[in-house]
Amino acid sequence: MYTALILAGGLSSRMGQDKAFMHGGVPRLAKELRQSGCTKIVVLCGSEERAELFDEECWPDPEDADCLAEVIRWAINKLEGVIQFVPCDAFLVSSKFFTEMSIGVPLDGEGRRQPLLARIEKKGDIIHSNRIETMFQNIPSVKLPQILHEIKNFNDLNDFNQL
Repeated sequence: MYTALILAGGLSSRMGQDKAFMHGGVPRLAKELRQSGCTKIVVLCGSEERAELFDEECWPDPEDADCLAEVIRWAINKLEGVIQFVPCDAFLVSSKFFTEMSIGVPLDGEGRRQPLLARIEKKGDIIHSNRIETMFQNIPSVKLPQILHEIKNFNDLNDFNQL
């Protein structure tokens, strides 16, 4: 049992369209999360106007947040227990990823840590920093060789068109 925070607050200028609605978007991610035993799903939706775009519980960014790291700190302080982070552009993750994921930061196929797919247990493990990589540096890395293909960044349309 865990809570998921789906990060869907941006418009994604590099992709040319809102990643929260590409490849099944937030509804697909919510379905995969529920299939894996997730008990609560919260969409960090960015602005108040975006909240109406999603069927899940939505939390608009606090007005005083200047970066994603501040939004993440604010959100985890409102929650208890295990928290799974999910960027809305996790186009390949499935319920299998969430079922096999343990506490930690998954490594992608090139051995890079993917903190926005991290699962945390203790809020105190998050470092106070405005850099995502630094925030999660005390969280151990997790290798998931059977589902390595699911852990991929999508930064532009060329990446997306290879789906």
